[in-house]
Amino acid sequence: MLAINVRWWNAEAAYAVNVARGLIAAGSSVWVIVNQNSPVHHKALEYDIPVITDIHLDSKSPRCQWQNYRKISEFIDKNEISVINSFKSNGSIVFNLLRMRKPELIYIRTRGEARPPKYHFLNDFFYGKKTCDGIIAVGNQVKKWIQQLNIDDQNIQTIYYGDSGPMSSLENDSASPAKRLQIPEDRLAMALLGRTQHVKGHLSLLKAITHLPTIDFQILFLVKDLEEYPDELHSIEQFIEDHHLKNHVTILGFQKNLPEVLTCVDIGLIPSLSSEVNCRVAVEFYSQGIPVIAFPTGTLPEVVQHQKTGYLCAEKNEESLAKGLQWILENQESLPTLSNNARNLYLENYTLEILAEKTLEFYQSCASRKN
Repeated sequence: MLAINVRWWNAEAAYAVNVARGLIAAGSSVWVIVNQNSPVHHKALEYDIPVITDIHLDSKSPRCQWQNYRKISEFIDKNEISVINSFKSNGSIVFNLLRMRKPELIYIRTRGEARPPKYHFLNDFFYGKKTCDGIIAVGNQVKKWIQQLNIDDQNIQTIYYGDSGPMSSLENDSASPAKRLQIPEDRLAMALLGRTQHVKGHLSLLKAITHLPTIDFQILFLVKDLEEYPDELHSIEQFIEDHHLKNHVTILGFQKNLPEVLTCVDIGLIPSLSSEVNCRVAVEFYSQGIPVIAFPTGTLPEVVQHQKTGYLCAEKNEESLAKGLQWILENQESLPTLSNNARNLYLENYTLEILAEKTLEFYQSCASRKN
């Protein structure tokens, strides 16, 4: 049983859903607890993952949480559930209490939030061995945060994001993506995949471009929801206009067939100023054989191999990013090698099968420690 009560579709939600997908593909019986009509709910249905929608883990009502406890307890007994893996703190006390009542039950917590847990006595209970059998961290930075809680002899392991890569839909379009997006044949295409939130670094990238002697490449801003951050989008558009970058920067909203668009992308850009504790975007680029230029944020220093699968900036500023862009421009003959390295790193470390395999191994190691 996986508790995926994540309200939004983000990297944390994608990680949890992919764990469910991978476990099912590996032959496990899986049920997921979701918030009804949430993006996670719809994604689970899309992948034919069995869902439970009448357990409200986000509730602040003690009465509701007591009802959650009873419902989950009955479900565990009826379906012979042996492992519970929760992905959010909300409602996790229900699983801690169930673990105390049912010592044979294996309870795992996956920590993928972009902030460290606070050190206090309640977290000794939530993360401690008496009520929790193991903790999965989505990156080593998160693992260090958990270790700072000083939980004695707790089983903690880093398991990185894994995916099958963006799914392509069949479309009858005679025009190539590059032509449709009006990318000149003699230009490299670089893409920033993510919302126009300030921390994603769109403006940092645009400022870095102005430091370059020439701009002989095309930037694609691939944004799922252009209306989400209107003020930031306006600032981006204003900067593009003020610095005469309209012929070099294309802003795209939701793309029905993202993999098709990515076929014309040579370099992925991840100039994130914070977060990125989950390496989802890097993995999505790597799955398509696209090397990346990235800031040293979150797990990115752990997954970007400098000048092998891309370029890892020394600092999170426009000057360092400009150096990365210039290095790529001066070493274009190395792009096929960088692309192969990126794809191979994905196949060796970040597939859906590897995510499921490592998760199952961790479950088994936690079970062995109980015996």
